[in-house]
Amino acid sequence: LVGDVCLEANLIPLEMVGLDVILGIDWLAKHHASVDCFRKEVIFRSPGRPEVAFYGERRVLPSCLISAMTARRLLRKGCSGYLAHVIDTRNQELKLEDIPVVRAFPDVFPDDLPGLPPHREIEFTIELIPGTSPISQAPYRMAPAELKELKVQLQELVDKGFIRPSFFPMGCS
Repeated sequence: LVGDVCLEANLIPLEMVGLDVILGIDWLAKHHASVDCFRKEVIFRSPGRPEVAFYGERRVLPSCLISAMTARRLLRKGCSGYLAHVIDTRNQELKLEDIPVVRAFPDVFPDDLPGLPPHREIEFTIELIPGTSPISQAPYRMAPAELKELKVQLQELVDKGFIRPSFFPMGCS
């Protein structure tokens, strides 16, 4: 709801701390939004609808907490109120299968890769300029635990046939 105009959004619920919703460039384009970052304003000019302006906060105000009973009393007196969604901020282990998009497309997110991609009509090659010498650059340093994990993952990929050792002077050996 922007002003008195309802602007629809197709949302995917995610567990995110400190954010209510993220509306991207596609949503802004759908509603013909003009964003002025300097003025902190967004103007929506959807066809067939009245022009609506949204103004961001221009200054930071200190937050003020009140009790539920005080809020009820103020609302009865006619004060405006806003409902905030409260979320659990404790760290919870997020599992891949708990994400709705992953559940919706299991063929895109398999537990293990089924194999090499299918053979393509075009073979990928890197053409070299004759007479050029290889660029030599030392790899960045890794902690022993990182190096151990890298070796384990590389060996897994070699065992599955996804990669193979290279002895090319410009590649890894």
